[in-house]
Amino acid sequence: MENVRRDLILMVRLQRIYDRISELLVEQRTPPEEIRELHEENMRRKQELEAMEDQIEQLRSEAEEVRAKETESRAELEHFQKQKATVTNEREFTAVINEIDFATKAVEEAVARRKEIEETVAGLEQEIEERRQSRPEEEASHQQVVQQWEDKKHELTETIHELAHEARAIEESLQPANRSRFLRLLKSRQGKAISVVIDGSCSLCHFELRPHVQQRVRRAEEIITCEHCHRILVLPNLEELFPDDAAAG
Repeated sequence: MENVRRDLILMVRLQRIYDRISELLVEQRTPPEEIRELHEENMRRKQELEAMEDQIEQLRSEAEEVRAKETESRAELEHFQKQKATVTNEREFTAVINEIDFATKAVEEAVARRKEIEETVAGLEQEIEERRQSRPEEEASHQQVVQQWEDKKHELTETIHELAHEARAIEESLQPANRSRFLRLLKSRQGKAISVVIDGSCSLCHFELRPHVQQRVRRAEEIITCEHCHRILVLPNLEELFPDDAAAG
């Protein structure tokens, strides 16, 4: 009986340790809001820069087409200007003049569009450079925040390792059968092998215990499990009720 009660108390302590380890693991996997905001901001900045670089590439591609059109139009203009000197009648002269006007307009439009593209590209390149030049100070500030989070994760890892070492020591103190039962339940019941009895019911699955089962749980002389979820049942103040066994544990 004494060994059973002692094991029950040890398993309660063990459950608390594993609960704490679970909490720390969640905390370790959950970056603080500041880190998440930095990540989102960096992603947004990266996407904006990539969008501007893509826009520059598209504009440069268009500029090549415009230059080709400008060259073609200038060649046509030169051709018709030379042809003007060879016309022999008014009808031919009018036709050549129309072609010259059309080619001149095409050249002017191409030149205007090329200059517009070049100005837009220059503006985008300047903005990209300014954004990149402003990054060092921001990066230093961000790096400090990130380093603080990395330090925090390292502290959490150390604490988890310490708790795991403490848990292993307690496990070694349990009777083999009870240790196996506890670890099996811990694995199969989502990390909850122990359930406290509150108001006559299992606190985890809320199954109402029969009166004689409640009495057996109160005596803490044997391992009693919930008839529904099969977790080990204990009183919420087990260690206070049996201080001698708690001290021995």
